[in-house]
Amino acid sequence: MSKTLITHSEKSSLKKIAKLALDEAVINNHKLNLDTTNVPDIFMEHFGAFVTLHKDKKLRGCIGQFEPTQPLYQVIIDMTVAASRYDSRFSPVTKEELNAIDIEISILTPRVKVNSVDDIVIGKHGIYVEYGSKNGTYLPQVATDMGWNAKEFFKSCCEEKAGIYPKDCQNATIYVYEAIVF
Repeated sequence: MSKTLITHSEKSSLKKIAKLALDEAVINNHKLNLDTTNVPDIFMEHFGAFVTLHKDKKLRGCIGQFEPTQPLYQVIIDMTVAASRYDSRFSPVTKEELNAIDIEISILTPRVKVNSVDDIVIGKHGIYVEYGSKNGTYLPQVATDMGWNAKEFFKSCCEEKAGIYPKDCQNATIYVYEAIVF
């Protein structure tokens, strides 16, 4: 996926959709029903995406999906609701918080299996690791935000995010993906 695949105007529209979805979920406890008669074609394509919520520059919720079975606009709506209501690390977003919530959207490329940590490019790749029934992911921006190198990025994702025992991380399967983040 090219970084120019989605225009500035389309990014702005997706952010507005996410904000409407957030407000509808928190204020009315309903899912946004969007009129799609005039949405851009790209909104109807199937892409994975994550929606990340921040409050006072701190993580407030983040949920996404890699293998979408529905159009991008619907993934954005669903992941916004999920991040605001169902991220198990946080209590649901309240009405009082709405004006303080910043929304970040990450549109994802498909995951590609790599052979080792050495194949991870910091600042470009997000990672998805799995071992047995355990798995976890970090978006590309996590490594740069934390100042991690590839080994630190992988180790944290493997042990802390996926909950894989340190001795088993060397046998975990690693996938990389890219994201358009806005």
